[in-house]
This record gives sequence, structure tokens and C-alpha cells, in this order.
Amino acid sequence: MASIQKTELAIDPLIYQPSTVVQEGEYVILVFADGRQIFAQCLKNWRGKTPPVKINKRTYPTSNLVGLPYGSVLEVGSSKLHPLPDGEDVIPSYPDTSKPSDSAKSDTLAESITDSTLPPLEQANDNRDLVDDNKSQGLNQSQVERLRRIGMEGSAIVGTLIENSATFENKTEYSKAKYVAKKQMKYQQRCRIVKCTPYSMCEAMFLKEPRKMLNLREDTLGQILSYSNICAGCQVLVMENCMGVVTGALAHRMGGYGKVISVYSGQQPAYLDMITRFNLTFAENHSIKWVHSGDIFIANAASAEDTTEEDTEKLEREALVWPCPLQDHTRAYLETMENPREKKNFLAKRCARFARKLTRHSPIEAKEWLNERKCDSVVIATRYDPTASLLELLPYLAPSSPFVVFCEFIEPLAECFRTLQEQGLAINIRLSDTWMREYQVLPGRTHPNMNMSQSGGFLLTGIKLCPITGHNELDDSVIKEIKEKIGGRRGKKAKYGKKNKPGSKRGRNENGNGTEPVERNSKSIRIDDIA
Repeated sequence: MASIQKTELAIDPLIYQPSTVVQEGEYVILVFADGRQIFAQCLKNWRGKTPPVKINKRTYPTSNLVGLPYGSVLEVGSSKLHPLPDGEDVIPSYPDTSKPSDSAKSDTLAESITDSTLPPLEQANDNRDLVDDNKSQGLNQSQVERLRRIGMEGSAIVGTLIENSATFENKTEYSKAKYVAKKQMKYQQRCRIVKCTPYSMCEAMFLKEPRKMLNLREDTLGQILSYSNICAGCQVLVMENCMGVVTGALAHRMGGYGKVISVYSGQQPAYLDMITRFNLTFAENHSIKWVHSGDIFIANAASAEDTTEEDTEKLEREALVWPCPLQDHTRAYLETMENPREKKNFLAKRCARFARKLTRHSPIEAKEWLNERKCDSVVIATRYDPTASLLELLPYLAPSSPFVVFCEFIEPLAECFRTLQEQGLAINIRLSDTWMREYQVLPGRTHPNMNMSQSGGFLLTGIKLCPITGHNELDDSVIKEIKEKIGGRRGKKAKYGKKNKPGSKRGRNENGNGTEPVERNSKSIRIDDIA
């Protein structure tokens, strides 16, 4: 028998299995029952750094969150976040508060209440005799605050409020459920750990600061990624002012393959902190290339560029040797340190600084990437004029490639739509928006939410035409003449009216009919083939 040689398959170093538990240093989103979404960084030791999470003007450590699976429910305590066992929800299920008189009625009621959110239909109590005069609660605000200061658990505070309520037993089961849920969200706060993804990040920022996001909703972000045809290995040119959510989503979708050339204004990108919250890998983070807007939007940037300019930053990076040896003055400064922990922190910062130098590209390199290869897609989501921005970025887009322009108002995109049509720069141009409604799904109470977002912005999409061959060679007069000869749509004969019937005096020619003679051997031409 021939010997079978085992060959090891090459493993892609950029492909990794996403973790299902919280890792140290990662950002997570804490989703509360009242709709709040708070970012938190999970750190075991955060001294000297930004506090991990701040809830209700109080700082909580997140060291105990490391290792918990995503989706775990936490209860906010007086000094820490307490993980709850599996099966718990952000709104605790309250116990059965009904007290029937006889045992037979109790058995029937226990069988009927299978879900705490759906009380029985037949109830003895009603709310007709209840008066809302703020006198039914036996505890005042100062007494409740004293219970919270001494460290009483939230469930115990809710139970105390129920016991001291004079009208709680006279309410219906629906009223009891609403009362208990309201008190639980105030005194027994719970949250759920959600992984930072483009969808969850966009949703959290849209709820927190929609104006800074240009009212970019999560469903609109998904359409941007779909219409721009983002995939691994492509080169995308993006210009955005949505706090870095679009740039981070593009890098997350590409998985470290290709380049995301992001245009920024100012001395440095303003949303680097938001990019770190995506928990991108080194390859995904390294795929983001920053280009200053002055290198693109200046007049005659290609002609004004000095080709003999020397890239000093690149030469300095190539001169570095890893690991970088310590210089004499640095070694002398280390000898003055007596604490080993202080030396370790200093060397870690120095190592990180040189690592950034070795992996950071220069502005001249970024301009070379734009000029050497045309981009596969262009994404624009800024507060600037979309027409001027798109016309400046279209020369860097390859023919037959898609572009997406986002704006929170429809009027600027309508003007851009008309400009593209008049100049014949693109085909398949579409101007659209998305209407989204969120529903509450509960047994017997399924209905749309009372509050919903009005608009998530508007999108202008299209495909760039080639400036050389991407135009029709026939004039409008020639197309009009061919249409008149063919007669109808898609080569069908035109229908005659009463005034232009065959054989009538009006419109009659030499052949006695209302049409011009056509040679039998002539080739038929379709309007669809011309257009």
C-alpha cells in the first residue's frame, strides 16, 4: 500500500472563534428594563484608569463580570453588581398576590396563572373605589431612603412597600403587576450583559445621543453595509461624522481583510474612543487607515502633490529594530526608580509607544493607496453637503462600483440625485428611507409601542458609470426617431385611435396606411437594447 502522507492544513491567522464569555478589557453594554443602555469596560484592576461603569451617579467595579457569559442578568446592589442565576429576567417575576377564600378557587387560580404577565380574566377586585390621593403608602420618602442607605436589598424594599400599601390588596391583578414592576425598576434595578456589535452599538448610541449620530438607526446601518457591498478583501473609502459607528461596522464586517480608508478632519480622528468599544482584533483595527480631508478636498490634489516629497515618518519607522534597545538616558532614568512596579509600568508604556510607531502608517502612504488602486465602495454619512462630498470622492471609486450617501434630511439627497442624473455619473440611483415600528409582544397584550422613532435617515445609492465608456452613443433625436418607426413599447404596433384608423384620409401616405414604409430585410431594434 502506498503510504499516505498527512499534510497539515494552513490555518488562517485572522479567523478566530468569537468568545461567548466576557474577556478582560472588553467593553459590554448593560441594558436595563427602563430602556437605558450603558457602556462598561470589564477590568480587574482599574486604578489610574477611567472608572469601568457609572450607574445612578455611583461607580461600580466590573472585576466580577470577567468570565460571565453574554446574556447574564445582574442586579445593582449598594456596592457591586451581583450576577444572578440562569433563568432570571431584567424585570423580576412577582409572586401570586391573589388570596381566594376557598381552596377550590385557589386551585383553579393556580392553574390559570401560568404566566406572571397574564393575570386571570375573572377577578373579584376592581379599581372603581380607589382614590389616588398619595395617602395609601405608609412609608414616606425619607424612610425609604434610609432603608436604601442601610444596605437593604431591592427585593426587600419592594416587599416593604407592598406591605405598607393600604390599597394594594384591593387592586386588580393587572394593577398589581404594573405597581410591582414600577417599584422593581426603581428599587430593584437589573441589567443584562450584551455584547458590543455594530447593531447593539448603533442602537445604544441612537437612544443616548441621536443628534450626534445624525439620527442613524440600526436598520439604516444594516442597509448601508448591504448596499455598499462590503466584503472581505475590498477597499472602502468612508467619510462619516456618526461618532465612528460606520467605520467600526465596516472594519468588523471585513474581518481584518482589505482596507477601510476613513477620512477625518482636524488634527486627529475624533472618535477613536468609540472604535475601541467595538472590541476589534489587531487585524481589524489595523485595517482602518486614516486620511486627512485636506489631502482629498484641496483643489487639484493630484497635480499639486509633490512626488519628490520624502516620507520621513516611513524612513524613521523602517530604521527601528524590534525589540528596540534602551538608550543610555532611558537606562539611567530607570536606575533612579526604586519601585519594581513603577519600572514595569514605564517599560510597558514604552513598549506600547514603539509598537504604535511600527504599525502606524504615514499620511503620504495613505495618499499612495488612494492613487494606486481605485476603491471598491464609497460610503458617506456626514453633516456636510452630500453633493459636493460625493463629487469629490467619485474619482477615487472604481467603475461599476456602488456608493452610498446617508443624510438625515431628504432635500440635500434630492439635489444630489438630480445632479447625478443630469451629469450622467451613475445608474440605478435610488433614494429611499426605512419605516420601522417596534412591537410589544406579551400574552393578550401584543401591540405597537406607544413611542417610536419617526425617521432613521435617508439613503442615496447608485453604481458609478465609467467616465469613458459609461454613456449612450446615440443622441436623443436618434432614439426618438427609432421609437417613432417602431411605433409602440417593446416593438409592439401602435394602437390607432378614431382619427388615425388605417385607410382614413388623415395621416394617409403613399401606401394607404398611417405608417411609413419599412424594409422587410431591416433588422428589428428594441428600445431596451438602446437605452
